[in-house]
Amino acid sequence: MKDKIVVIGGGGHAKVIINVLKKLNTYDILGYTDLYDRGPVLGINYLGTDEILNKLIDENKGCNAAIGVGNITLSDIRLIIYKKLKKIGFEIPVIISPTAIINEDVIINEGTLILDGAIINSGSKIGKCTIINTKAIVEHDCTIGNFVHLTAGAITGGGVKVGDYTLIGVGAKIIQYKNVCANCVIGAGSIVLRNIQEPGTYFGVPARRINLNNKN
Repeated sequence: MKDKIVVIGGGGHAKVIINVLKKLNTYDILGYTDLYDRGPVLGINYLGTDEILNKLIDENKGCNAAIGVGNITLSDIRLIIYKKLKKIGFEIPVIISPTAIINEDVIINEGTLILDGAIINSGSKIGKCTIINTKAIVEHDCTIGNFVHLTAGAITGGGVKVGDYTLIGVGAKIIQYKNVCANCVIGAGSIVLRNIQEPGTYFGVPARRINLNNKN
């Protein structure tokens, strides 16, 4: 008998998660919740808003949930959803695409999503509710924090440390043994060549902190 799971959100990120869950074929997907009905998402039906979650857990003890709300900017929305789900009583499993490569001696914490073609190499530790997106690469002995998002094609070299709530943009790279502190955005295509110790948005080659209030 398959474990039951509900997907929180019905947008693009939720669609990717549903696709992975269907390929895994280890969960019975009850449906998805969202602020409004988007119609069937890859054949998965709308259940209602998050107000339905208490009823769902009452009817399906031990039910799992997947946070299908992504982030492309710094935001605490995933943390808020996580806390709500835990308070209600949902389990939030690690979900790993069957096409991802997870090598030996890797630790992956609760709620983290490893998507198609991603690679995590030996000795690395991935925090809670982090997203390792399509074809992202985490090299050996990295430490990736909680609620981090390595977007599609992002690469962290060996021994890199990334702090909580940080977003690594599409195709961005962090060279080996460099650290990026919490609450940073590393812009798409940027390359981090030295440690980043101040929260903010960084862009370019090498990545430099930018002033978002400067219109010039």
